[in-house]
Amino acid sequence: MLSNAEVAAKLLETRTLMEMAGESFYKYMAYEKAAASIENAPPLGDLIAAGEHLKLPGVGKSIGSAVEQLVKTGTSEHLDQLHERFPASILEVLAVSGIGTKTAGMLFTDYGIASLADLETAITAGTLAGVPRLGAKTIDNWKRGILAFKGRLRRTPLAEALVVAYEAMSFLREGPPVDRLLPAGSLRRQEVTVGDVDLVCTSPHAAAVIAHFTGWNRAEAVLAEGPTKASIWLPGGLQIDLRVLPDHLYGNLLQHFTGSREHNIKLRELAVRNGLRVSENGILNLETGDATVCFEEAGVYAALGMQYVPPELRSGLDEIELALAGAVPLLIEPADLRGDFHMHTTWSDGDDSLEAMIAAAAARGYEYHAVSDHSQGRGRRFGMSPERVREQRRAIEALGGRHGIRTLCASEVDILPDGSMDYDDAVLAELDVVIGSVHTAMHQSREEMTARLVRACENPYVTIVGHPTGRRFDGGAGYEFDYDVVFAAAARTGTALEIDGQAMRLDLPAPLIRKAKTFGVTFTADSDAHRTRDLAHAELAIGQARRAGLTKDDVLNARPFEAMEAFVRAKRGRAT
Repeated sequence: MLSNAEVAAKLLETRTLMEMAGESFYKYMAYEKAAASIENAPPLGDLIAAGEHLKLPGVGKSIGSAVEQLVKTGTSEHLDQLHERFPASILEVLAVSGIGTKTAGMLFTDYGIASLADLETAITAGTLAGVPRLGAKTIDNWKRGILAFKGRLRRTPLAEALVVAYEAMSFLREGPPVDRLLPAGSLRRQEVTVGDVDLVCTSPHAAAVIAHFTGWNRAEAVLAEGPTKASIWLPGGLQIDLRVLPDHLYGNLLQHFTGSREHNIKLRELAVRNGLRVSENGILNLETGDATVCFEEAGVYAALGMQYVPPELRSGLDEIELALAGAVPLLIEPADLRGDFHMHTTWSDGDDSLEAMIAAAAARGYEYHAVSDHSQGRGRRFGMSPERVREQRRAIEALGGRHGIRTLCASEVDILPDGSMDYDDAVLAELDVVIGSVHTAMHQSREEMTARLVRACENPYVTIVGHPTGRRFDGGAGYEFDYDVVFAAAARTGTALEIDGQAMRLDLPAPLIRKAKTFGVTFTADSDAHRTRDLAHAELAIGQARRAGLTKDDVLNARPFEAMEAFVRAKRGRAT
């Protein structure tokens, strides 16, 4: 069943294709007005399920019938008829800035251009050279528009996008004075990948800030530029959008551009039911015409009679209901971490020395941490034999806590294909903490992998299952297993599941963290650092924990040393 926003999008698609087909202005504009009305209406599914007639402004009998078809089936008779004339790919052409319906219709009818690929081919081949009203400047604008479209299709890993965002913010601060400047959009929500980078800024010198931004020497192209907003394109395909407004609108601006789309739609629906309209320019009372502007973001939620919703929870799931009930949990913060269980040194495949990693962990203010170099592995080049594990323990003891932090002797031990561990139990018992991870035979069947992980959980010496799905953003979708069975096993055996903050992992994914929490699972939020600077990746793990609604009570390494140690002992007690 389609949501209001999805129905509105289909109505706008119908409207566009009607114009392209040469239908009456009044007919296709009726669809546009209906789309605007439906976006701000109560949930259509509820109205239709209740058998109510769609008595909405701008929605007559004909469009109302199309709306019901869209809600129930995802399409309508009229839209299907239009698609018989125009392929769906023609919407790619219309998504290019500067190409309207008449131009797209002309390109399709006269030159057979029905997709973005067709348009690129025509531009490269010079097919459109000399076409009336398509001068060199227009074609150049289309080239920039094509870049922007492609940028929206490509997803950039969170850690990579954060680096770019901070570089852009640093550059902006070198220019005309800005009051407040912050990332928004999917970056602020800690989505694991982002389509583009959104920055919101307040300044009394909006035009000057925009001019400075578009002059950044890292920009390959300026995609759009106006008095309060601009978009640039960086080499490699990442788009950065900047919006600048006066400081008194900061709360409204930040809330609106943080999203998500689904969250903002639900927020607008709530506002409409209360006679209000929410936008980046304030909260409008539809009856009186009065507008409320919010200096801080929390004011937007307070004005709607609800608890503040942290950015990471704005996914369009149950956060609105929780906020209305005052039941949004107090989410874990990076400052809550007391340690980090997962880091590597030059003793296995890390880049920095044992002492450097200990000193860096201490510099982060941790109470404890674990050095967890790799086990010997099956063919692993840099794995550690049991003798090397004992040698490393002696090296840790020799350092004598000189950096003011408790260093645990641990290991990331391979979970072998049959679920046994890469060290025997006698060696595992010598370790303070054991992280069991799958690194080989990742193409086992779902059933085999489920049994493998359950057996690892049932080993009394396995404290944590590392990066549990094995996914990576630089190649590798991970492996399949029965989530319910493994999560139940982890909860039953007192085995923690890791939220691995390594930039190319971010594993467990937030939806699975949420699911695992319902089983009563305990989690860890670790960096999986291979060099000192990687220790900051624990903050990326915290971002995923926050997206899943975790509190510090859910996270093992947010507990004091004694409580953490008791968790390890409780599980090991099963071995006696």
